[in-house]
Amino acid sequence: MTFSSILTLMDGSQAAVQRARIAAALAARFDARLTGVFPRPPLPLSAWDEPVYWGLPPVVPPAVPPEILAAHERRTDAQGEAARLAFEAAAADAGCRSDWRVLASDMGEGVVELTRRTDLTVLPPGRLPTIGPAGVAAVDLALGGGGPALILPDRVADPAPGRRVVVAWNGGREAARAVRDAWPFLSTAEAVRVVVVAPGEAEGPDSLLQRWFEDHGCNAEVVVVREADAGAGDAVRRQAEALKADLIVMGLYGHSRLRETVLGGVSHGLLRDPPVALFVSH
Repeated sequence: MTFSSILTLMDGSQAAVQRARIAAALAARFDARLTGVFPRPPLPLSAWDEPVYWGLPPVVPPAVPPEILAAHERRTDAQGEAARLAFEAAAADAGCRSDWRVLASDMGEGVVELTRRTDLTVLPPGRLPTIGPAGVAAVDLALGGGGPALILPDRVADPAPGRRVVVAWNGGREAARAVRDAWPFLSTAEAVRVVVVAPGEAEGPDSLLQRWFEDHGCNAEVVVVREADAGAGDAVRRQAEALKADLIVMGLYGHSRLRETVLGGVSHGLLRDPPVALFVSH
């Protein structure tokens, strides 16, 4: 099992430069094609996002002056060019196959469509301000893409996450899906710790779970942590710190309407402030 295609979102920030380097290193590791995508920031067509319905007829927002629109286009072009150069430099240094795409402004649907046509999507944490008037959260794209995503904190410096991995496991279908999607990382990792967060009355380690990892050539350590659901995220975080992990694998528990996300305890706690790279799947 491997990844044949990897997609990463780019912007003009320094964090995007590091994100491109990591994505390119992974593409070289898995012999995958890397696609860089620059979503153009939305064009401000008016001074307000939408008409305000104080009465009938609605109050029409004032138009944005042409000089402001022109400045927006120049700024966007400069950001896109900086992103392209950073992406192409990262791909060249890693020696991987690569493609570059510029995506017209939209509310995120175009990006989601691209993520549904790739094996792995590399994303920044938090909201992506270049998509939609108020930005779209990376988790919304991960939930909507129907496949795995690698969310990289801005401070991640390791060029190749996946050597020491913690897996958040609760026996649910989302966790199982995340593990299946993450086998390319898990089967080549130096150390894997499966953290089973369970209430106090739960049983001991799951021998079938241990054997599942062994069948994939992964000598995983299964650790059962007695913790209520509310503290599950902190428990996984502590285990990652103890293992000196550079990657956490977890299922995404929730649903999205591309602006409105409901997440479970582990997902919410780790996505809010990821300590290391997160491999997530829904």
